[in-house]
Amino acid sequence: MFQRTPHTSIVDEARASVDDAVGSSGIPREDRIRRTLLAIIVVNFRTPAQTTDCLRSLAPEVAANPGTRVIVVENGSGDESATKIGSAIAVSGWENWCTLLVSERNRGFAAGNNFGIAHVMSAEVPDYVLLLNSDTIVQPGCLAHSLGVMIGDSTIGAMSCRLLNADGTIQNVCRRFPTPARCLAAALSLPWWLPGLFSWADCEDLGWDRNRVARDVDWIGGAFMLLRGDWIVRHKGLDERFFFYGEDIELCHRIRETGYRCHYDPGSTVIHYGGSSSDPTRMAASSRNFHSWRGRYLIQRICYGRFAELFIKCADIITVARRVAWRYVMRRRAVQDNLATADVLRFLIRNWNKWDERGA
Repeated sequence: MFQRTPHTSIVDEARASVDDAVGSSGIPREDRIRRTLLAIIVVNFRTPAQTTDCLRSLAPEVAANPGTRVIVVENGSGDESATKIGSAIAVSGWENWCTLLVSERNRGFAAGNNFGIAHVMSAEVPDYVLLLNSDTIVQPGCLAHSLGVMIGDSTIGAMSCRLLNADGTIQNVCRRFPTPARCLAAALSLPWWLPGLFSWADCEDLGWDRNRVARDVDWIGGAFMLLRGDWIVRHKGLDERFFFYGEDIELCHRIRETGYRCHYDPGSTVIHYGGSSSDPTRMAASSRNFHSWRGRYLIQRICYGRFAELFIKCADIITVARRVAWRYVMRRRAVQDNLATADVLRFLIRNWNKWDERGA
């Protein structure tokens, strides 16, 4: 039987439960019947109205793609989210394909998604798992097209579709990995001062048309991330050391390290309003700032090693200190801008040894 350890994630527990059930039944793992084609995980944090709109856009997509189920994780919002979402599910008649899970605490984005994944995995392994932000509107045909891409190419481990802002402009949901070399070059502004020599260091990777071109990329954002269920079973879910920011980069890095590709395909579309769970009314600016920097350094440590993390932390402090000194000496910026830059420097120094703290 499975034994929990202090480092066990909830996805590990779910995987063990499936293994135990399969073993006791005598049915070989590869021959078990999978009833779920696609499991969609939607994490809600103080966005009940947006989550309900997201579910409403999913309703016809679920009907058009048999074997699809949706798990909504109410991630410790501390408001009326659970009541409002549960009522919307009941009133709209979505109970046969949508399940609401309530967490008593805010687990963060990574662990919140894992909480939903574990619920699915405790019963069966779906062919595909879609991580979908609560502030999205899925456009008609999106799921069928995206599933078709994954089914048609078994070497794709993760894919994203085209994401649009509310005004119809395109979002950049696929970027280059923030390697130590790229981070250092960007900190020195080299991709902008010398684009001919340092365009490789621009993590935004803006030199191609995301409205028309399907291609492999380094990493895709977590607002719409379609994954393989069996990969999650073998390699666990999202890394719960990340609370908010960076978990999608680490996940894609791990996917590529295991021999799969990350792919972008603009053949289907999702509207993504963006930032709903992290706006100032739901997450304090100081907390959001902390987790943004923390995610930056965790990525370096986990993907590239402790030395890379130390190197980038030092580079960031030196770079910001240089900017503060330059602006004060040259008087080229407004006093308020200088003070803001100095605040960043103090923030980085003060938190030098605190990035291991997960926060909330």
